[in-house]
Amino acid sequence: MNAPGDTGGERRQNKRRTILDHFSFYVNVPKLGSTRLQVSDVSEGGIGFSFDTLGQFKLSKDEVSNLNFYLNQSLFLALKIQVVRTTESGELQQVGAIFLDTEDAQFKTFLTLVNLLDQLTDFASVNDHA
Repeated sequence: MNAPGDTGGERRQNKRRTILDHFSFYVNVPKLGSTRLQVSDVSEGGIGFSFDTLGQFKLSKDEVSNLNFYLNQSLFLALKIQVVRTTESGELQQVGAIFLDTEDAQFKTFLTLVNLLDQLTDFASVNDHA
């Protein structure tokens, strides 16, 4: 919600954390098949990701779905989302979703990861010459 006098811009209730290229996080929505979906950002309240619909596989606004957040090729957190925003460009669909079941242990573990991302952003260094 925008503050009084705010003419637009960011409307988030939670800080956005853009996923850095230095991580290999991805998500999978089981109802869309086994495809790895690119994560664009995460926050305490939601996640953004995109995927190629192949002209047939899409998520709809308000749709509730399971989402697996992969930390690597085999380790993932099983979360539940509700789609709040979709945009399409050709066969690419971008999705913004909020997390449901926020009292679940898997979600609380995800929040720990988000906190780690904040700490890494604040204190870690990146060697671009590696």
